[in-house]
Amino acid sequence: MKKLFLILASLFVGISLVSFTASADSDDDDAPDITTKYDINNMDQYSDDDLGEYVTINKFYVKAVSYDKHHKERIIFTNTPQSDTYFFTVLNGNKHNKKIKVGKKVTIKGTVFGKQSIEKAQANRGFGSNFYGKQAFFVLTDSYK
Repeated sequence: MKKLFLILASLFVGISLVSFTASADSDDDDAPDITTKYDINNMDQYSDDDLGEYVTINKFYVKAVSYDKHHKERIIFTNTPQSDTYFFTVLNGNKHNKKIKVGKKVTIKGTVFGKQSIEKAQANRGFGSNFYGKQAFFVLTDSYK
């Protein structure tokens, strides 16, 4: 089931046909901090089977943002400005008034799934060529602020 979801998530990221709603402000404390579930400085140690936890990713730094014609924001974010452990998510941008900006912090509640490579098309659409081919952990976002 998890493998199927990863395949579907990859399709979602690649072609953006599936839409999900993310709330811009959520005060629920039902998701533990990511640092209590994973060693975020050594994420490569986890296989896809180890991932799948619903967590709060608290005040991570936005490294890159791109927008598509459907007003979805794709963001790459890290735990520190210098980190090379990347996380990736897609937000439904027309559901909030707040623009996410590079260099700012974002808090996301969602499920961490498998690694994926940043594709050339994604890099060309706004991430920049320096992210092309980089590995990122996909996060299916439930809410963010």
